[in-house]
Amino acid sequence: PKDDAPHFKNSLEWVYFTGQLKDEKKKKTLGVEYVVFHFNPTNVKGGWMVNIAVSDPETGSFYYDHKFFPKKKREFIDLPLNFNWSKKQFLSSLKGQNGNYQIGAHFSKESISANLATRAEKEVVLHDGVGYENYGNIAKAGYYSYPRLKTKGEINLKGEEYKVAGNLWYDRQWNCSGVFDKKVAWDWFSIQFEETQSELMLYRLYSLKDSTVIFGGTYTDSTKQSVFLDDEQISITETKYWISLESEAKYPVEWEIAVDDLGLETNLKTLFPNQELALNFGPATKFYYWEGMCQATGTIDGQEVLGNSYVEMTNRFRVKEPKK
Repeated sequence: PKDDAPHFKNSLEWVYFTGQLKDEKKKKTLGVEYVVFHFNPTNVKGGWMVNIAVSDPETGSFYYDHKFFPKKKREFIDLPLNFNWSKKQFLSSLKGQNGNYQIGAHFSKESISANLATRAEKEVVLHDGVGYENYGNIAKAGYYSYPRLKTKGEINLKGEEYKVAGNLWYDRQWNCSGVFDKKVAWDWFSIQFEETQSELMLYRLYSLKDSTVIFGGTYTDSTKQSVFLDDEQISITETKYWISLESEAKYPVEWEIAVDDLGLETNLKTLFPNQELALNFGPATKFYYWEGMCQATGTIDGQEVLGNSYVEMTNRFRVKEPKK
C-alpha cells in the first residue's frame, strides 16, 4: 500500500485517472483525464506536473490544461494522499488512498472544473503478478492498476453542469523514465468490457533505435482473476490514421486487437480524432502525446461485448512505419 504515495527519489512516476462518465438525465457522456506526474531526476529538487483534460465527443471538442509546481519538503510523509496545487486560476487536489479518492480540478483559462469521488469496484491488479513490469530490455517500472473505480461527481463545462457517474481507470507507475524516453514510442490501451465485467490493459513499446516492438498486458475477469499476457499472445493491427496539424504526428485512430488465448477479438476506434495534448516544457519545447476516448466492439469466447476505452500514444511523430 505504501506505493500509493509518491516515491521521494524517483526520476519519473505518475498517477493516472482516465475514463468515460455520463450524466444520465442530460444524456451526455464526457471523457476525463486527470494525471499527476512527479519527477526528481537528481534526487534533490524535482517537482510536479498536474495535467487535466475533458473530451466532449458530442461536439468533437477537446479541452486540456497543465501546470508545473515545485516540490515541498513535507509532501512525502504518510497516506492518505492530501495534495492541493494552485497557480492563478488553475486549481487541483488529490486526496485518498487504495482506490478511494477525491479529485478536484479547475482550468486556468477555460470555464471548466470537476469534482469527483471514486471507490474501487475491484481489487488492485499487480501487473506481471508482482506489481513490477519488465518491458523487455527497453524499460522497467513498478506498475499496478485499479481497473474499475466507481465514480460520481460533477463536471462544469463552460457554464453547464453535469452530474456524472461511471467508471474511471486508475494507473500507477514509478521508476518509469524508460517508458517516456525519447528513444521509445509508447502506446497504452485500457478497455472496460460491460457484458463480461472484465478489463484489458495492453501496451506496445517501440524502440526507435532498432525498431524492436514489445507487447504485454493484463486481462482481469469478473471474478478478479488476472491473466498476464506476453508478446506472442497479442495482435494489434492499426487500420486507420489521423495526422495532427500541430505536431505532424501520424496517430492510429482504429485498431483490430486479438488475444487468441482468451478468445478475444475487438475493433477499437476513437470517438473523435483530435485528442492530442501539447505540453509546454519551456519557451521552445513542447511534448506532444495523444490521450483520448475510444470504443471497443467485439467478442470474448463468442460472446458479443462492448467496452469503454482510453488510449495513450507518445512519440508518434518519431515512428516512421506502423508495426504489427
